[in-house]
Amino acid sequence: MTRKIELEYPYNERWRSGYLVTNKENRKTLILFNSCHDRSSTQYARYLLAVKLGRFLTNEETVDHIDNDKTNNSLDNLQILSRADNVRKECKKPDVRLVCPVCGKVFYKTATQLRGRKHKAERNQICCSRECGGKYKYLGL
Repeated sequence: MTRKIELEYPYNERWRSGYLVTNKENRKTLILFNSCHDRSSTQYARYLLAVKLGRFLTNEETVDHIDNDKTNNSLDNLQILSRADNVRKECKKPDVRLVCPVCGKVFYKTATQLRGRKHKAERNQICCSRECGGKYKYLGL
């Protein structure tokens, strides 16, 4: 699906027209056009943040979808991250959801925090706090 859009500043200073293209994964790309020999493209989310800020984003700035849904281009779901921060976010493993065997509280630990204790996590033997951990040992659970 392609539709022409009216470009806003700063893009309208450099490009004559823009065409919004949606791919089969429902992600949007903006095709920027001056002539057959002078074309470019940018992700629609990048365009939206540039318009909001009133400037082009630098090559070191990436646009991140906070909720990790690349089709959600709502401005409150977009943030600028450095390339390094974006790579860190993409590589981060999701937190592991645990339930305290003493008080029943739901809490989360990172994979790094569980290193060497995965077997305890699988058997629900990790407590949410030192206090619950002491009770757990005292009760002999």
